[in-house]
Amino acid sequence: MTGFDIDEIPSALQRHLPVGAELVWPAQGMTSEVALAVGTSGTVVLKRCTNPIYLTWLRREHEVLLAIAHLGLPVPNVIDHTEQSGSSGPEAWLVMSCLPGRSLWSAMLEAPDGERGPLLQRLGLFLRALHSARIPEALGQPKDWISRKLEQARANLDWCDGDEGLLRWLEESRPAPVPEVLIHGDPSLDNVLIDEGGVLSLIDWSGGDCGDPRYDIALALRTEPEITLGAHEVASFHSAHGGAPMDARTQRWFELLYEFS
Repeated sequence: MTGFDIDEIPSALQRHLPVGAELVWPAQGMTSEVALAVGTSGTVVLKRCTNPIYLTWLRREHEVLLAIAHLGLPVPNVIDHTEQSGSSGPEAWLVMSCLPGRSLWSAMLEAPDGERGPLLQRLGLFLRALHSARIPEALGQPKDWISRKLEQARANLDWCDGDEGLLRWLEESRPAPVPEVLIHGDPSLDNVLIDEGGVLSLIDWSGGDCGDPRYDIALALRTEPEITLGAHEVASFHSAHGGAPMDARTQRWFELLYEFS
């Protein structure tokens, strides 16, 4: 990502910038350019997407955040959203509140032996609250989540990391369905923030949906090769989440499904 200058921010969004705003560039993924506009009156998050593949993702994140805004979850507040024709084609912009904290991934990497378990316990409790929240009517879908994800995976074959052979295996070995809940859709530890008081929050909501909780769990626990979780650490997560651990084959199925996202 190359970033953008303040004068490239659409005029409709300029009014949301704090006084004396300067752009700060945090570590970020590959789907959008993400900047913090930091000024004397506060900080907001700006996201711009110019890649045609991901334009719908930013639009979806906007829709999901609006749908869950009333649930009391620790998520960003939408400030504004716009789409326009930019110098290189269509682009989408999203302005959100800035949540405190650093990534849980960095906290896990730095945690001394014996302290990862409590962090995973916090994460398990956090996802339990998310998965117990009421599903907003706007996120309801007529078709089950796994079927929709497999259809999406086939549509993504031209550009994603998965291939035809893997997709056929996923289609032929799909796990038995479970009751669907409100999910984040990508609670990897980079998307979980932890503040100085240990309070967790979630960013990057383009995958938010009425879906299979096992997908969230599989992605939340996917830490190798950088971090190898011990059995007691994984157990602390599942105990806090309240559900029985998945068998290894099912967990791997959901991990591989992510290759098509």
